[in-house]
Formats: sequence, C-alpha cells, structure tokens
Amino acid sequence: MKWIVILAAGAACAGASADVYSWNWNSSDARGYNDRGGAFDSVFSSFNSDTNRLVWEATFFNQITDGFTLALNNGPNPKGHAGELGLLYFDATDVENIRVSSYAYNGMNALTSYRDGSPLTGTQQPDVIFGASPSGGTPSPVLLASVTDANGGRTFRLELDTTVINTHSPAYPGGQGPEEWYGMRYDNLLGVWFHPLTSLATEYTEEGTLSFWSGRQGWLDGTGYETTVPAPGVAVAGLFGAGLITGKRRRRTVE
Repeated sequence: MKWIVILAAGAACAGASADVYSWNWNSSDARGYNDRGGAFDSVFSSFNSDTNRLVWEATFFNQITDGFTLALNNGPNPKGHAGELGLLYFDATDVENIRVSSYAYNGMNALTSYRDGSPLTGTQQPDVIFGASPSGGTPSPVLLASVTDANGGRTFRLELDTTVINTHSPAYPGGQGPEEWYGMRYDNLLGVWFHPLTSLATEYTEEGTLSFWSGRQGWLDGTGYETTVPAPGVAVAGLFGAGLITGKRRRRTVE
C-alpha cells in the first residue's frame, strides 16, 4: 500500500522566509545512543525559527518501540537543565489514539517530570505545559503525530507548534530566574535528550495529564550537533518525509 503525504502550501511558504534549521543523524554515528527502546536507524529534525514549527522523525530497524520522550536545546546536553526546557511525552501504545503531552523538564536523569516538577527534595506538583486529549483528539500544538510500519521497521513522526512551550512561564525557574526558560527549539547547534521506550505502560487522569509512564528505555543523547540552514527560498521543514511511503501507515493528524 502506498501513502502520499501532502503538506499545506502555506506552511511551506512560511518556512521559505525564515531560518529553517535541520539535522540528520543515522546509526553510523556511534556517539551516545542505546538500542534498548528500539534499534536506531535514523533521525531527522527541522525547526522553523519564524513559525516555531518543529519536525521530529525517528526510524527504528525493528517494530518494538511504543513511544518516546524528547527534550531539545541549542547545544548543551539537555539533561540536568531544570527550569529551562519542555519535555515531550509521545505515547503510541494505542496507534489509533496517539497521545502527546508536554511538561517542564525537572532536570533529573529520569522521565519523571510528569509527576515531579523539580529536582528539589521531595515531590513537587508537575508543571504541565499541555496535556493529552482525554477523548482521542489532538492538542492544538500538535500538528501531526504518526507511526508508520514498513519493511520491518517503524517510523515516528511528530510535527509540533512549539510556541506554547517556548513562551511557558516555569513554575520552578532555573537558577537564573524565569528568563532562563528556553522551551523547545534550536538553531545552529542542537542538544538532544531522546528516549524511546518499549513495553511502555501509561495512565492518564480525566483531564488528560499523565499519572503513570514506565517502560524499557533506550536513548540518544548528544551535545553540540551541527545543524544546516538551507539557502533562501528552500523550506525543508515541510518537505522532508513528503512523498511515497510503502507500508502500513497509522496516524493521528490535525491540519
């Protein structure tokens, strides 16, 4: 079965007038990754600095990954940066009802931001940026969330308007105060804290906030990855991944 992904012309035009940073990684780069949550093949990302549109697409050689968490910034390893960054939770345990939510990252080397808002002693209320829809809809910042199985592998694709993350006022600011908040974006350099999981189990409240998240996790962590900026008039954010994909595509999408 062939699927054609057609992206809105307006999004492509918006990208043409802005800096669109992009990044490609594949498993030949031996830096900082672990296959416990799925065997890494490749990762592509782009970020449009004008529209705040983030694309994150990860492909695995096998089909065991059930979801992932993701934090990004402009160079340092996001790990340890409490009160500065958003942490995404992408839940594809039910591929017919993919659920995406975001919390302020608590800086800990754990995926606990959904239940503990800061690294201080004890447990603080989580700092919710946006929750998952309890009724199967997609939160407005999420432009597309999909899972594609093809040729023995699995591809996750997320397209996200990060404006609500980038403009968030943290409940637990970092040491330099609220102005230290960075959100989820990058430019010429990229820092990555990406954790795919298999055997993922999740639970939610009636309001759509996470109450449980656990699984066997792998990771792709890195600092100072160099990105590319296209020549003026080239909008890569909407172009990567468009075309024909052979296989079974299961997705939740909002135009």
